Amino acid sequence: MKDNRSDCGPKPGEADVPGGLRSCGIRVDEEGDWFYDGNKIFRAEILEVFCSRLEQMPTGEFFLSDSNGPCLIDVADAPFVVSRVDFEKDESGGERIVIQLKNIAEPQVLDPGTLTIGKDNVLYCSVFDGRFIARLSRPAYYQLAEFIREDETSQSFYIELNGARYGLRLAAPNAP
Repeated sequence: MKDNRSDCGPKPGEADVPGGLRSCGIRVDEEGDWFYDGNKIFRAEILEVFCSRLEQMPTGEFFLSDSNGPCLIDVADAPFVVSRVDFEKDESGGERIVIQLKNIAEPQVLDPGTLTIGKDNVLYCSVFDGRFIARLSRPAYYQLAEFIREDETSQSFYIELNGARYGLRLAAPNAP
């Protein structure tokens, strides 16, 4: 299993993105399905290539870099969706949360400190070393919900992992 330092896209600041980018004709819906000109992209190897070329502008828009230069993609919510959540022991016996992203072969270790609660109580987390956000699918939400506890004093929610509490934060008003 790879750690979160994936090859998913160039590192921040490596791409020079000019204004007035062309559209790629690619759309990512709320469920994490990718479409080109309305047709679903289902080949895993193509989706992995897109992942390796995905970047986000400071304005929040997403783009891909290809042989013709960068082009915008339309992302309905988040470019990645968590499809599965598992709690397991790591090599040293500590607890960790492993997530599987839809369309990405390698699972990732979740940083529980990145969990946020968005609009309509949808959960989000950071992926790929904090470079992107991912939306938890309904099944993944329920898998994680088994481990969410409420602090009765502060009426806030948290996950306890290796003796540490990780609070679930409310997302910023303009965030998903």
